[in-house]
Amino acid sequence: MRIFVTACAVAGVLALGTATASAQSSAYCHDQALQIANQYANPVAGAVGGAVVGGVAGGILGKILGPGNKGVGLGIGLGAGTGAVLGGAKAKKTHDAIYRDEFYKCMNQAIPTTVYYDVPPAGSAEWNYFCSLKYKSFQASNGTFQPLPVDGYYPPRRVCVLP
Repeated sequence: MRIFVTACAVAGVLALGTATASAQSSAYCHDQALQIANQYANPVAGAVGGAVVGGVAGGILGKILGPGNKGVGLGIGLGAGTGAVLGGAKAKKTHDAIYRDEFYKCMNQAIPTTVYYDVPPAGSAEWNYFCSLKYKSFQASNGTFQPLPVDGYYPPRRVCVLP
């Protein structure tokens, strides 16, 4: 039982001394990729831009080819509709490509599995605390602990060493 308690104490000290990072979740990566894709390629903005450019181009073409104001209006309408569809489709294609790329990068980025922190200085309050977790017989006054007896023999006290 003492070995089990000692092992748990050592595991606790090691757990306090390290921090593990987990792989990115798909929901997190989805949010990040969507934010970046929306920043660089917004399908709605592409549709609006395409409608404006198509409307201007259609109006000019309608003025040249059509009879009077009726041709200009028809050219603007057709140009704006066509421009909105084409601009939105192009922006959507770009948006999807950016999203897929950013999602893949997020899900496959290398994340360090363990980060090690410095061991507190010997004799400090934090060092005494961790040593008391690691060794039941730890004495903060001299920084030593009593090792477990072997065949009735009690070894001399030893100084606490943290990993």
